[in-house]
Amino acid sequence: MNENGGFFSGDWLGAFLIIAVMFGGFNGGFGWGGNAAFAGAVTQADVQGMINAQTNQATLENIVLSSANNNYETLKNTNDQTMFLSQQNNTNLINGIQNMNQLSSQITNGFNTVNQNLCNGFNGVQQSIADLGYKMDQCCCSIKTQMLENRLADAQSALANAQDIANNSAQSAYILSQLGKFVPNAPATTA
Repeated sequence: MNENGGFFSGDWLGAFLIIAVMFGGFNGGFGWGGNAAFAGAVTQADVQGMINAQTNQATLENIVLSSANNNYETLKNTNDQTMFLSQQNNTNLINGIQNMNQLSSQITNGFNTVNQNLCNGFNGVQQSIADLGYKMDQCCCSIKTQMLENRLADAQSALANAQDIANNSAQSAYILSQLGKFVPNAPATTA
């Protein structure tokens, strides 16, 4: 049935009244009013068919109206969802840009910290290299001094050995001169 409920809007009662008026419904009650020309022109089955046709028409109008309402609701929901997604996308882009700016700032600060640490580290390395050079110079001097002291000790030891050999040789010569003539491998004498 039509939702408006108007006289010509699909109401079967309105259609029935029109038919009754057209065929003399007010001339002596319902019927053909004694008009022989119209006798048998419309039967109860014809009226029922018209009512059924009117009902079918109203049902089809309701289906079309319902389909139009569904299409409208679908379009409205699609537009609402598109707007929501667009707003969400804008929010995500803004948040992404803010996050990128924060990340960029953190990266810049990180690089600055690394550069500062590298500079401090290289200053420490340079100081350590300079200190190492000084220590190596001191070490080399110490080694050279130790080597010279060792050579001196070796020379003094060699000199002392040479003096001992000379003293032993002189003592041996003196002892031999006191013993007489020494003949090595002398023949044995029998006495």
